[in-house]
Amino acid sequence: MLKECRKKQEQNLLNKIFLCLIVILSLSGCSGAGELNPDDYVKLGQYKGLKVDRASYEVTEEELAQELDMLANAYAEPDGTIPELTDDFIREISGGHYKDMAAYTAALEDEMKSEYEEFYELQYYEDIWNKAVDNATVIRDFPPEYLQKKTERSIISARKYAQSLNMTFEDFVNEKMGLTVEEFNTQAIEYAKVAAKESMVLAAIAKAENITVSDEDIEKAIKEYVDLGAFESEEAFRQEGEERMEELKEYILTSKVQDFLVQNADKE
Repeated sequence: MLKECRKKQEQNLLNKIFLCLIVILSLSGCSGAGELNPDDYVKLGQYKGLKVDRASYEVTEEELAQELDMLANAYAEPDGTIPELTDDFIREISGGHYKDMAAYTAALEDEMKSEYEEFYELQYYEDIWNKAVDNATVIRDFPPEYLQKKTERSIISARKYAQSLNMTFEDFVNEKMGLTVEEFNTQAIEYAKVAAKESMVLAAIAKAENITVSDEDIEKAIKEYVDLGAFESEEAFRQEGEERMEELKEYILTSKVQDFLVQNADKE
């Protein structure tokens, strides 16, 4: 019921989150080491026993107030009148689920704490991973064609996402990313170098620790994609082709390697 009450105010936020996830994914990691031997290109540093600080996730009164303001604005009248957040108001929009604003605010705070906890847990995984990547050393230049492939893939991914939003690529880059097309292309080239190192570190750790992707892992991930509405059916995903499948495999491998790094991190 709380999610229903907040549905209107969450739409813009969700769009921003998905935008960030898709752009970040398109600019990092995808396409893997391929036929390259990661040991020829990177030397692993410390990746076990890593220690990073976990961020706290307390909900402040100011953040609660902002959420309540967003709720009120979501139910503004056509003339712009903002409703007062009274007990009657919250009972009405929640169908009687919340008896008063105090009950709603308590539930809202609990949900925000849960969201913060999930966000900072993901951030912790990302920090551990970034530290493992930073500790590794590139010992040989990556082949130009390998970097070019990563650059092209990031641009293609951005173009596809722009199309899904019914936007031209130029408008998408300008409005959603605050860049010109030329600036985006330049950044894509630079990100390709970062993504290449990440892919090699991923492959090197997986090789050293015998971490693999099973058929069961793939089937589970495809089902999750379908359940999330990313594809109409499992068959629809498979029709995307071998390249899409390779991206999925690396996504799964990344998750498994990150799980390994966190499980073997210094948590004291």
